[in-house]
Amino acid sequence: MAKQPITAAMVELRAAITEAETISAKAEMTKRDEARVNVLLAKIAALRKDAVAPDDSTFRWFRTFLSGSDPTPELRGMQEGTQTISWTDGSQGGYFVPQEFYNTMVYGMAQYDPLLDENVCTVIRSDSLKLRPYRLPGWDLSTFAATKVAESAQQLAGTPPTSAGQQLNGFMYRLTLDATLELEQDDFQPIMDQMQAAYTIGFARGIGEDLALGNGSTAPQGVLSGASNSGVTLSTGFHTVLGPNASNTDNIDFQPAYFSVNRYHRASPRCAWVMSDATYQWVRKLTDGVGRPLVSIKKDVEVLMGKPVLVSPSIPSVNASLGTPGYIVFGDLAHYFVRVSRMTLTRNTQAANAIEYGKALYTGRMRADAQVFDPSGGNTPPLTYITLTA
Repeated sequence: MAKQPITAAMVELRAAITEAETISAKAEMTKRDEARVNVLLAKIAALRKDAVAPDDSTFRWFRTFLSGSDPTPELRGMQEGTQTISWTDGSQGGYFVPQEFYNTMVYGMAQYDPLLDENVCTVIRSDSLKLRPYRLPGWDLSTFAATKVAESAQQLAGTPPTSAGQQLNGFMYRLTLDATLELEQDDFQPIMDQMQAAYTIGFARGIGEDLALGNGSTAPQGVLSGASNSGVTLSTGFHTVLGPNASNTDNIDFQPAYFSVNRYHRASPRCAWVMSDATYQWVRKLTDGVGRPLVSIKKDVEVLMGKPVLVSPSIPSVNASLGTPGYIVFGDLAHYFVRVSRMTLTRNTQAANAIEYGKALYTGRMRADAQVFDPSGGNTPPLTYITLTA
């Protein structure tokens, strides 16, 4: 196990403690010695806060948790007349992972699916597992405009914009991993890193699928489910063996979808195209009338008609063998609100098909919800979609 690095604050703290002990060991202390000891005690109290590495106490707690001992006393006991063991489970059904663990995991989830990226969508993080109902307020500004008033005229009562709101809740997502007891006790850092990677991919894949296709009632509302139909249908010429075939096209094929979104939304810094990797492969092969690729590079970002192209693995692609269409979503992703909770972790050493093999089960839990917020009620939708056929 790696030792904690010695910091300058730790060295200064040790020196202050040594000096205070030396002065206190004197047979007789002068008033000057007493004053010096008081100064040193105050200095020691201040240095102790800086001498410990950030989150060190949390990681000591987490190390204790992963090594097989609960950081808080666990109450167990056989219930008379039953054959079950009951125990305390920690706050909210588990223990919060360290903040650094959680931050790295959320960052990794955003790399897997851009719909979890706070720089792409409006992501709201909670500091607990509980996601109490959260109201999104807004106004329909699609026709809202100021009126000109003459200097000597009385201003007439204006029509305020229609207020709107949508509610975010929280759907539970759960992942289970197992690990041998020997690995827990011998290799804290490797198992923590592996858990971090596993939970990152698992939660990103599970939550990300609903962020693309969720119905908004029994799951978070997906960005495709909440987008309006642009009325545009494009043929990919998809071949079941060769994949998407390249064909010449012109920007005019994408223009109806581009202009189906109001300029106010198109001018947003978060306006982008969202598609699957297979669809992106097809778009990369498209050229305009003079042979130039439709997708270009602008400041290390791949853009189509001046807007970034984002690849989300859960957006459907064309499947010619099943006769299912694919989709491309376009618009202002700032209007796509994603809410995620902190992650909690529980450790179970009594799980069937695990303890008999010398393993413990780790269960991670997160809550999430999402909504496409359109205060205009569909009059000026912030997001629209293109339908792709084979």
